[in-house]
Amino acid sequence: MTIVTQVLLFASYVILGLAMAIIPPRLFGMPEQMAQLLGVIVFFGAWQIQNMFTVRRIEKETSARVAVLEDVTTILRGDLERTRRKTDKGDEKSDVLVSELKVLHTLLTQVMEREVELKAKPGKAPAKRGGKAGRLEPTEEEVLALSLEHADKGKEDQPVAVADVATAPVEEKVAAPVVPEASNVDGADLDIEEIELTPEEAAMAVVDEGDGETMEPVQQDVVPEGVEPGSAVSGRAPRRPAAGSAGVRTAKKAQIRIIKREDQLLSVVRSSLAENRVDLYLQPLVGLPARRSMHYECFSRVRDEEGRIILPRQYMKVAENKGLIGTIDNLLLFRLIQLVRRLGKRRPKVRFFINMSRHSMEDEEFFPQFVDFMSANTEFRDRLVFEISQEDYYLLEGDVKDRLLALGRKGFGFSMDLVKDFNKDFTILGEHKFQFIKADLKDLQLAHPEEGDVEAFKSFIRRHGMQLVASRIESEDDVLEALEAKVEFAQGYLFGEPTSANQLSSEF
Repeated sequence: MTIVTQVLLFASYVILGLAMAIIPPRLFGMPEQMAQLLGVIVFFGAWQIQNMFTVRRIEKETSARVAVLEDVTTILRGDLERTRRKTDKGDEKSDVLVSELKVLHTLLTQVMEREVELKAKPGKAPAKRGGKAGRLEPTEEEVLALSLEHADKGKEDQPVAVADVATAPVEEKVAAPVVPEASNVDGADLDIEEIELTPEEAAMAVVDEGDGETMEPVQQDVVPEGVEPGSAVSGRAPRRPAAGSAGVRTAKKAQIRIIKREDQLLSVVRSSLAENRVDLYLQPLVGLPARRSMHYECFSRVRDEEGRIILPRQYMKVAENKGLIGTIDNLLLFRLIQLVRRLGKRRPKVRFFINMSRHSMEDEEFFPQFVDFMSANTEFRDRLVFEISQEDYYLLEGDVKDRLLALGRKGFGFSMDLVKDFNKDFTILGEHKFQFIKADLKDLQLAHPEEGDVEAFKSFIRRHGMQLVASRIESEDDVLEALEAKVEFAQGYLFGEPTSANQLSSEF
């Protein structure tokens, strides 16, 4: 409204008020004071009514302008996001190039240092590499050792960082980190506790007593083809044999080496790490009732110099005690990242569960670097699920849980494994970005004995963003029980044993 219009309206209201103050006394004999009061009321009332309509009109115009501004802002945000994505792609290519140059520079530096060492020790012949003695050619072990920035060789229990090498192209060859030198183990007769073997594992196992004699197969009852193996070896309930393992050894599978002495086991683990003999194995998590592979859990397998497998449950405790578990975790993570990069956009809903040990999470050097690396590479958040056992999680300090929560806020998910105590507050787990709750089927049934209890628990955790996984499904009876309980996901040897990631390439 212009100033002229406001002046004219003001004048009209004055004239109307004067008219109400002058005309009624002359025509109707109204007292002059009352007429004057009526004129003042008419003037101010008309003025306020005009102001009210003006304010409403201004509010409507302002709302329309705000709506237009919001639309423009949305368009600008879209343009900004597209620009940011293009910039990020250019930054990723630059990071890959920088990573390659850094590895190459450090590798050449170590080669020069190695030449100096060899000149200082003329009595020690250089190791053979690539089949040619005396040739100082960089090995795969050196590449990963350098790219993992494992510079502090004297710290035996310090895990290595994966930030530099994980951003390298997937075509690079995987190599093993530098492993701390083996320390003298007092007491050469340190025996390792007996481990349980499944019938399939027992069929492939050989025992190494550590006395230098020929290794003997594990004593077992050979099960005829088509007959379910019993539980005499493993102590578990019978289950249907996996394909290709019904009482006979399959030539395609590597033997399992059972080492009886701790010092010998430690030596084999160190040698395997130094010579890049740590493999990524995957076991499927299937959806019920279709039994289709939906996700995969990741395991590490250590091979000795003859290609025989050392089971994780045999070497895990020794590796933790000697500070090697962080190195193994890093190798497993690095190989998984390579697999995810090769997988690309194929099967976008597939998630990979990778176990995190309490030893690694409590390491003040490794874990903050690990969190920073993952936070800076959020493209993995839709692929990786970090799995923590219930016992380990509730033993973690508050600052470690805070770092995990920070990782969860970046979009990464967590899975709680080996759940046995169902009286914990699962609501808090949902708030801390846990997406899966995994428990043995027998433990689920023991904690929820009444019909419908398991389904009620599944519905409860689903309301808080988590899904239930029943593990150790080893027979068709177990499958029926899981279906009756309305379990969503299942895992066990019945659906598939851990298999080398290279052999599963066709499925991806």
